[in-house]
Amino acid sequence: MDNTNLLNLIGFILPPLIDLINARINNNQVRFWIALGICVILGTLINYRAGFGEDLLGNIAIIFAESQIIYKTYWEKSTAREKLYGEALEARNP
Repeated sequence: MDNTNLLNLIGFILPPLIDLINARINNNQVRFWIALGICVILGTLINYRAGFGEDLLGNIAIIFAESQIIYKTYWEKSTAREKLYGEALEARNP
């Protein structure tokens, strides 16, 4: 699997995982920094896997942008999200 497909796959899978981590965090800025931190870590790991010959900032940007697009387009209003994190979401947004 080349890096582009791997970046796209990770960006697609991240929203539910980040949402799980952020489920009980009320502060929007903290949730943003957690999401960005996870993307930085994964982008760095992919860059390391490629031998640091790839564009580190590009990898991070692709993962972050794709995960945000998937989150806003599909995950944010999905019934799966409500079923998985319903109580935590209600506690976060009374």
